[in-house]
Amino acid sequence: MRIADIETIVVDLPRRASYGWRSLKDPIGRYVILRLTTEDGVVGLGEAPAILSWGGEHGRYFGEDPHIVRYLVGEVIAPLLRGADPREMKPLLAELDVRVRGYPYTKSMIECALLDILARSAGVPLHRLLGGAARTEIPICHSVGLAAPEDAARESEAAAADGIGWLQVKVAGDVRRDVEVVGAVRRAVGDEVRIYPDVNRGYRETKAAIGAVRAMRDEAGIVAVEQPVEGLAAMRRVVEEIDLPVIVDEGCWSPQDAIEVVKAGAADLLSIYYTKAAGLGRAMEIGAIARAAGLPSNVNGSLEAGVGNAANLHLAAALEGATWPAVITINTLAGREQTRVGGVFYLDDVITEPFAYRDGRLAVPDGPGLGVELDPDKIAKYRVDS
Repeated sequence: MRIADIETIVVDLPRRASYGWRSLKDPIGRYVILRLTTEDGVVGLGEAPAILSWGGEHGRYFGEDPHIVRYLVGEVIAPLLRGADPREMKPLLAELDVRVRGYPYTKSMIECALLDILARSAGVPLHRLLGGAARTEIPICHSVGLAAPEDAARESEAAAADGIGWLQVKVAGDVRRDVEVVGAVRRAVGDEVRIYPDVNRGYRETKAAIGAVRAMRDEAGIVAVEQPVEGLAAMRRVVEEIDLPVIVDEGCWSPQDAIEVVKAGAADLLSIYYTKAAGLGRAMEIGAIARAAGLPSNVNGSLEAGVGNAANLHLAAALEGATWPAVITINTLAGREQTRVGGVFYLDDVITEPFAYRDGRLAVPDGPGLGVELDPDKIAKYRVDS
Protein backbone atom coordinates (compact mmCIF):
# COMPACT_ATOMS: atom_id res chain seq x y z
CA MET A 1 0.00 0.00 0.00
CA ARG A 2 1.60 3.25 -1.16
CA ILE A 3 0.36 6.83 -1.38
CA ALA A 4 0.18 7.83 -5.04
CA ASP A 5 -1.72 11.13 -5.09
CA ILE A 6 -1.96 14.10 -2.73
CA GLU A 7 -4.55 16.85 -3.25
CA THR A 8 -5.48 19.87 -1.16
CA ILE A 9 -8.82 21.59 -1.74
CA VAL A 10 -9.83 24.91 -0.20
CA VAL A 11 -13.57 25.32 0.32
CA ASP A 12 -15.53 28.32 1.55
CA LEU A 13 -18.88 27.27 3.00
CA PRO A 14 -21.87 29.63 3.08
CA ARG A 15 -22.36 30.82 6.65
CA ARG A 16 -25.74 30.82 8.36
CA ALA A 17 -24.96 34.02 10.26
CA SER A 18 -21.99 36.04 11.43
CA TYR A 19 -20.06 34.30 14.19
CA GLY A 20 -17.06 35.31 16.23
CA TRP A 21 -15.22 35.25 19.52
CA ARG A 22 -13.13 37.88 21.27
CA SER A 23 -9.93 37.50 19.23
CA LEU A 24 -11.29 36.04 15.98
CA LYS A 25 -10.42 38.12 12.92
CA ASP A 26 -11.06 35.54 10.19
CA PRO A 27 -14.31 34.09 8.82
CA ILE A 28 -15.05 30.53 9.83
CA GLY A 29 -15.65 27.93 7.12
CA ARG A 30 -12.79 28.70 4.72
CA TYR A 31 -10.86 25.50 5.30
CA VAL A 32 -8.56 22.99 3.61
CA ILE A 33 -9.58 19.43 2.75
CA LEU A 34 -6.88 16.85 2.04
CA ARG A 35 -7.42 13.86 -0.21
CA LEU A 36 -4.76 11.12 -0.17
CA THR A 37 -5.13 8.29 -2.69
CA THR A 38 -3.19 5.03 -2.61
CA GLU A 39 -1.95 3.09 -5.63
CA ASP A 40 -4.88 0.70 -5.25
CA GLY A 41 -7.43 3.53 -5.12
CA VAL A 42 -8.17 3.85 -1.40
CA VAL A 43 -8.94 7.48 -0.52
CA GLY A 44 -8.23 9.04 2.87
CA LEU A 45 -9.66 12.42 3.88
CA GLY A 46 -8.55 15.07 6.32
CA GLU A 47 -9.45 18.65 7.10
CA ALA A 48 -7.52 21.62 8.47
CA PRO A 49 -9.93 24.26 9.84
CA ALA A 50 -6.97 26.64 9.98
CA ILE A 51 -7.56 30.16 11.34
CA LEU A 52 -4.71 32.68 11.35
CA SER A 53 -5.97 34.67 14.35
CA TRP A 54 -6.46 31.60 16.57
CA GLY A 55 -3.66 30.37 18.81
CA GLY A 56 -2.50 29.55 22.30
CA GLU A 57 -1.56 31.48 25.40
CA HIS A 58 1.22 34.07 25.22
CA GLY A 59 1.86 33.34 21.54
CA ARG A 60 3.02 29.82 22.36
CA TYR A 61 0.98 28.42 19.49
CA PHE A 62 0.21 30.52 16.45
CA GLY A 63 -2.37 30.55 13.70
CA GLU A 64 -2.45 28.77 10.38
CA ASP A 65 -4.49 29.61 7.31
CA PRO A 66 -5.24 27.91 3.97
CA HIS A 67 -2.20 29.51 2.29
CA ILE A 68 0.14 28.16 4.96
CA VAL A 69 -1.46 24.72 4.97
CA ARG A 70 -1.28 24.36 1.19
CA TYR A 71 2.33 25.56 1.08
CA LEU A 72 3.43 23.11 3.76
CA VAL A 73 1.67 20.19 2.09
CA GLY A 74 2.78 21.03 -1.44
CA GLU A 75 6.39 22.01 -0.79
CA VAL A 76 7.42 20.15 2.36
CA ILE A 77 5.08 17.29 3.26
CA ALA A 78 4.10 15.85 -0.13
CA PRO A 79 7.66 14.63 -0.91
CA LEU A 80 7.60 12.76 2.40
CA LEU A 81 4.18 11.21 1.81
CA ARG A 82 4.36 10.31 -1.88
CA GLY A 83 5.27 6.63 -2.18
CA ALA A 84 5.05 6.10 1.60
CA ASP A 85 3.16 3.23 3.20
CA PRO A 86 0.36 4.61 5.43
CA ARG A 87 0.63 1.48 7.57
CA GLU A 88 3.94 2.90 8.78
CA MET A 89 2.23 6.00 10.14
CA LYS A 90 4.28 6.47 13.31
CA PRO A 91 7.65 6.84 11.63
CA LEU A 92 6.02 9.05 8.98
CA LEU A 93 4.63 11.39 11.62
CA ALA A 94 7.88 11.35 13.58
CA GLU A 95 9.77 12.43 10.47
CA LEU A 96 7.14 15.09 9.82
CA ASP A 97 7.80 16.51 13.30
CA VAL A 98 11.49 16.74 12.40
CA ARG A 99 10.87 18.48 9.08
CA VAL A 100 8.15 20.86 10.31
CA ARG A 101 8.13 22.37 13.78
CA GLY A 102 4.67 23.23 15.03
CA TYR A 103 1.69 23.70 12.68
CA PRO A 104 -0.58 21.23 14.49
CA TYR A 105 -3.64 21.89 12.32
CA THR A 106 -1.75 20.88 9.19
CA LYS A 107 -0.34 17.79 10.92
CA SER A 108 -3.73 16.75 12.27
CA MET A 109 -5.11 16.81 8.73
CA ILE A 110 -2.30 14.52 7.54
CA GLU A 111 -2.74 12.06 10.40
CA CYS A 112 -6.52 11.98 9.91
CA ALA A 113 -6.22 11.12 6.22
CA LEU A 114 -3.72 8.34 6.99
CA LEU A 115 -6.01 6.88 9.65
CA ASP A 116 -8.94 7.13 7.23
CA ILE A 117 -7.00 5.06 4.68
CA LEU A 118 -6.13 2.42 7.27
CA ALA A 119 -9.67 2.15 8.64
CA ARG A 120 -11.24 2.06 5.16
CA SER A 121 -8.80 -0.66 4.10
CA ALA A 122 -9.74 -2.68 7.17
CA GLY A 123 -13.45 -2.02 6.65
CA VAL A 124 -13.94 -0.58 10.15
CA PRO A 125 -14.96 2.81 11.56
CA LEU A 126 -12.01 5.02 12.42
CA HIS A 127 -12.78 4.96 16.14
CA ARG A 128 -11.82 1.26 16.14
CA LEU A 129 -8.23 2.39 15.54
CA LEU A 130 -8.53 4.57 18.64
CA GLY A 131 -9.61 1.65 20.81
CA GLY A 132 -13.30 1.49 20.00
CA ALA A 133 -16.38 3.51 20.93
CA ALA A 134 -17.14 4.24 24.58
CA ARG A 135 -20.36 5.87 23.32
CA THR A 136 -22.25 5.89 20.02
CA GLU A 137 -24.11 9.21 20.38
CA ILE A 138 -22.50 12.53 21.24
CA PRO A 139 -24.47 15.23 23.10
CA ILE A 140 -23.97 18.63 21.49
CA CYS A 141 -23.30 22.01 23.09
CA HIS A 142 -24.21 24.88 20.76
CA SER A 143 -21.74 27.77 20.63
CA VAL A 144 -23.34 31.22 20.66
CA GLY A 145 -21.01 33.70 19.00
CA LEU A 146 -20.06 37.10 20.37
CA ALA A 147 -23.22 39.20 20.13
CA ALA A 148 -25.37 41.86 21.76
CA PRO A 149 -27.53 40.53 24.62
CA GLU A 150 -30.75 40.50 22.58
CA ASP A 151 -29.08 38.73 19.65
CA ALA A 152 -27.41 36.13 21.89
CA ALA A 153 -30.77 35.52 23.56
CA ARG A 154 -32.52 35.05 20.23
CA GLU A 155 -29.87 32.61 18.99
CA SER A 156 -29.95 30.66 22.25
CA GLU A 157 -33.72 30.36 22.27
CA ALA A 158 -33.69 28.99 18.73
CA ALA A 159 -30.95 26.48 19.55
CA ALA A 160 -32.89 25.28 22.59
CA ALA A 161 -35.98 24.87 20.41
CA ASP A 162 -33.90 22.50 18.27
CA GLY A 163 -33.36 20.25 21.28
CA ILE A 164 -29.95 21.52 22.38
CA GLY A 165 -29.53 21.30 26.15
CA TRP A 166 -26.13 23.01 26.53
CA LEU A 167 -24.94 26.44 25.39
CA GLN A 168 -21.44 27.87 25.29
CA VAL A 169 -21.83 31.66 25.16
CA LYS A 170 -18.96 33.77 23.87
CA VAL A 171 -18.33 36.93 25.89
CA ALA A 172 -15.80 39.70 25.40
CA GLY A 173 -14.19 40.22 28.81
CA ASP A 174 -16.23 43.30 29.77
CA VAL A 175 -17.74 42.42 33.15
CA ARG A 176 -20.93 44.46 32.94
CA ARG A 177 -21.61 43.50 29.34
CA ASP A 178 -20.82 39.82 29.94
CA VAL A 179 -23.31 39.66 32.81
CA GLU A 180 -25.94 41.27 30.57
CA VAL A 181 -25.33 38.74 27.81
CA VAL A 182 -25.54 35.59 29.93
CA GLY A 183 -28.49 37.02 31.85
CA ALA A 184 -30.37 37.63 28.61
CA VAL A 185 -29.59 34.09 27.47
CA ARG A 186 -30.85 32.60 30.73
CA ARG A 187 -34.11 34.52 30.53
CA ALA A 188 -34.58 33.36 26.94
CA VAL A 189 -34.01 29.63 27.51
CA GLY A 190 -35.37 29.11 31.01
CA ASP A 191 -33.83 27.07 33.79
CA GLU A 192 -33.42 23.67 32.12
CA VAL A 193 -30.70 24.55 29.60
CA ARG A 194 -27.15 24.56 30.93
CA ILE A 195 -25.08 27.56 29.92
CA TYR A 196 -21.51 28.68 30.45
CA PRO A 197 -19.51 31.64 29.13
CA ASP A 198 -16.33 31.29 27.07
CA VAL A 199 -14.16 34.35 27.66
CA ASN A 200 -11.25 33.37 25.37
CA ARG A 201 -8.73 34.85 27.86
CA GLY A 202 -10.64 38.14 27.88
CA TYR A 203 -10.16 39.21 31.52
CA ARG A 204 -6.82 40.94 31.99
CA GLU A 205 -7.02 41.04 35.79
CA THR A 206 -7.56 37.87 37.77
CA LYS A 207 -9.62 39.51 40.52
CA ALA A 208 -11.90 41.02 37.88
CA ALA A 209 -12.32 37.57 36.35
CA ILE A 210 -13.27 36.06 39.69
CA GLY A 211 -15.81 38.81 40.30
CA ALA A 212 -17.24 38.43 36.81
CA VAL A 213 -17.71 34.68 37.16
CA ARG A 214 -19.46 35.12 40.49
CA ALA A 215 -21.72 37.79 39.02
CA MET A 216 -22.63 35.59 36.04
CA ARG A 217 -23.31 32.69 38.41
CA ASP A 218 -25.66 34.82 40.49
CA GLU A 219 -27.35 36.43 37.48
CA ALA A 220 -27.65 33.45 35.16
CA GLY A 221 -26.85 30.24 37.00
CA ILE A 222 -23.90 29.40 34.78
CA VAL A 223 -22.55 25.86 35.25
CA ALA A 224 -18.90 26.57 34.35
CA VAL A 225 -16.58 29.14 32.77
CA GLU A 226 -14.17 28.58 29.90
CA GLN A 227 -10.69 30.15 29.72
CA PRO A 228 -11.44 33.36 31.66
CA VAL A 229 -7.77 34.41 31.90
CA GLU A 230 -4.39 33.65 30.37
CA GLY A 231 -1.61 31.65 32.01
CA LEU A 232 -1.46 28.75 34.45
CA ALA A 233 -0.98 30.87 37.56
CA ALA A 234 -3.96 33.09 36.79
CA MET A 235 -6.14 30.11 35.87
CA ARG A 236 -5.21 28.39 39.13
CA ARG A 237 -6.31 31.44 41.13
CA VAL A 238 -9.70 31.36 39.42
CA VAL A 239 -10.02 27.62 40.09
CA GLU A 240 -9.26 28.18 43.77
CA GLU A 241 -11.62 31.13 44.22
CA ILE A 242 -14.83 30.04 42.49
CA ASP A 243 -17.10 27.08 43.10
CA LEU A 244 -17.71 26.27 39.42
CA PRO A 245 -15.72 24.14 36.98
CA VAL A 246 -13.08 26.09 35.05
CA ILE A 247 -12.43 24.86 31.50
CA VAL A 248 -9.01 25.25 29.89
CA ASP A 249 -8.85 25.71 26.10
CA GLU A 250 -6.14 28.06 24.81
CA GLY A 251 -3.92 26.84 27.65
CA CYS A 252 -3.99 23.15 26.65
CA TRP A 253 -2.89 22.06 23.17
CA SER A 254 -0.51 19.15 23.65
CA PRO A 255 -0.23 16.22 26.07
CA GLN A 256 2.68 18.10 27.64
CA ASP A 257 0.41 21.10 28.20
CA ALA A 258 -2.17 18.81 29.78
CA ILE A 259 0.38 17.53 32.28
CA GLU A 260 1.37 21.09 33.21
CA VAL A 261 -2.28 22.12 33.63
CA VAL A 262 -2.94 19.15 35.92
CA LYS A 263 0.23 19.72 37.96
CA ALA A 264 -0.63 23.39 38.42
CA GLY A 265 -4.27 22.71 39.33
CA ALA A 266 -5.15 25.25 36.63
CA ALA A 267 -8.42 23.72 35.36
CA ASP A 268 -11.28 21.40 36.23
CA LEU A 269 -11.95 20.25 32.66
CA LEU A 270 -9.68 19.85 29.63
CA SER A 271 -11.10 20.97 26.29
CA ILE A 272 -9.64 18.75 23.57
CA TYR A 273 -9.27 19.48 19.85
CA TYR A 274 -7.73 16.86 17.59
CA THR A 275 -6.41 19.83 15.61
CA LYS A 276 -4.71 21.60 18.52
CA ALA A 277 -3.09 18.32 19.53
CA ALA A 278 -1.68 17.72 16.00
CA GLY A 279 -3.80 14.63 15.58
CA LEU A 280 -6.25 12.14 17.01
CA GLY A 281 -3.53 10.04 18.63
CA ARG A 282 -2.23 12.90 20.75
CA ALA A 283 -5.76 14.08 21.47
CA MET A 284 -6.40 10.63 22.94
CA GLU A 285 -3.29 11.08 25.09
CA ILE A 286 -4.72 14.30 26.49
CA GLY A 287 -7.93 12.44 27.26
CA ALA A 288 -5.96 9.76 29.08
CA ILE A 289 -4.20 12.41 31.17
CA ALA A 290 -7.53 13.99 32.09
CA ARG A 291 -8.99 10.63 33.04
CA ALA A 292 -5.94 9.69 35.15
CA ALA A 293 -6.19 13.05 36.94
CA GLY A 294 -9.88 12.54 37.66
CA LEU A 295 -10.91 15.42 35.38
CA PRO A 296 -13.61 15.39 32.72
CA SER A 297 -12.92 16.48 29.16
CA ASN A 298 -14.92 17.65 26.18
CA VAL A 299 -14.36 17.69 22.43
CA ASN A 300 -14.19 21.19 21.03
CA GLY A 301 -13.10 22.50 17.68
CA SER A 302 -12.99 25.26 15.11
CA LEU A 303 -16.51 24.66 13.79
CA GLU A 304 -15.31 22.16 11.22
CA ALA A 305 -16.91 21.20 7.95
CA GLY A 306 -18.13 17.63 7.50
CA VAL A 307 -14.76 15.89 7.12
CA GLY A 308 -13.26 17.50 10.20
CA ASN A 309 -16.40 16.99 12.21
CA ALA A 310 -16.38 13.28 11.40
CA ALA A 311 -12.97 13.20 13.10
CA ASN A 312 -14.46 15.09 16.06
CA LEU A 313 -17.21 12.49 16.42
CA HIS A 314 -14.80 9.55 16.29
CA LEU A 315 -12.64 11.22 18.94
CA ALA A 316 -15.65 11.96 21.15
CA ALA A 317 -16.74 8.34 20.79
CA ALA A 318 -13.35 6.92 21.74
CA LEU A 319 -12.46 9.11 24.74
CA GLU A 320 -12.70 7.31 28.05
CA GLY A 321 -13.77 8.77 31.36
CA ALA A 322 -16.24 11.53 32.06
CA THR A 323 -17.03 13.76 29.09
CA TRP A 324 -19.14 16.88 28.65
CA PRO A 325 -21.19 17.69 25.54
CA ALA A 326 -19.11 18.46 22.46
CA VAL A 327 -18.87 22.02 21.12
CA ILE A 328 -18.96 20.91 17.48
CA THR A 329 -20.99 21.42 14.33
CA ILE A 330 -24.22 19.76 13.28
CA ASN A 331 -23.25 19.77 9.61
CA THR A 332 -26.19 20.84 7.47
CA LEU A 333 -26.82 19.92 3.85
CA ALA A 334 -28.98 22.34 1.88
CA GLY A 335 -32.51 20.98 1.68
CA ARG A 336 -31.82 18.29 4.30
CA GLU A 337 -31.68 20.42 7.43
CA GLN A 338 -32.13 18.62 10.77
CA THR A 339 -32.00 21.71 12.99
CA ARG A 340 -32.64 25.35 12.25
CA VAL A 341 -30.01 26.97 14.48
CA GLY A 342 -28.71 24.43 16.98
CA GLY A 343 -25.19 23.42 15.94
CA VAL A 344 -25.66 25.03 12.52
CA PHE A 345 -22.99 27.45 11.35
CA TYR A 346 -23.11 26.74 7.59
CA LEU A 347 -25.99 26.49 5.14
CA ASP A 348 -24.42 23.59 3.24
CA ASP A 349 -21.47 21.19 3.29
CA VAL A 350 -19.30 19.12 0.95
CA ILE A 351 -20.16 15.66 2.30
CA THR A 352 -22.84 13.46 0.77
CA GLU A 353 -24.77 12.56 3.93
CA PRO A 354 -25.40 14.47 7.17
CA PHE A 355 -24.62 12.96 10.56
CA ALA A 356 -27.84 11.68 12.11
CA TYR A 357 -29.20 14.05 14.76
CA ARG A 358 -31.80 13.32 17.43
CA ASP A 359 -32.71 14.94 20.76
CA GLY A 360 -29.56 17.02 21.10
CA ARG A 361 -27.18 14.26 20.02
CA LEU A 362 -25.24 13.30 16.90
CA ALA A 363 -24.72 9.66 15.98
CA VAL A 364 -21.13 8.53 15.53
CA PRO A 365 -20.52 7.40 11.91
CA ASP A 366 -20.31 3.60 11.65
CA GLY A 367 -19.14 3.24 8.04
CA PRO A 368 -15.54 2.41 7.09
CA GLY A 369 -12.96 5.06 7.98
CA LEU A 370 -14.33 8.47 8.81
CA GLY A 371 -17.66 7.32 7.38
CA VAL A 372 -18.03 10.30 5.04
CA GLU A 373 -17.63 10.85 1.30
CA LEU A 374 -17.09 14.06 -0.63
CA ASP A 375 -19.82 15.32 -2.93
CA PRO A 376 -18.06 16.31 -6.18
CA ASP A 377 -20.78 18.81 -7.10
CA LYS A 378 -20.50 20.54 -3.74
CA ILE A 379 -16.71 20.55 -3.96
CA ALA A 380 -16.96 22.25 -7.35
CA LYS A 381 -19.50 24.74 -6.00
CA TYR A 382 -17.59 25.81 -2.91
CA ARG A 383 -14.00 25.35 -4.03
CA VAL A 384 -11.93 28.56 -4.00
CA ASP A 385 -8.33 29.62 -4.51
CA SER A 386 -6.64 29.90 -1.15
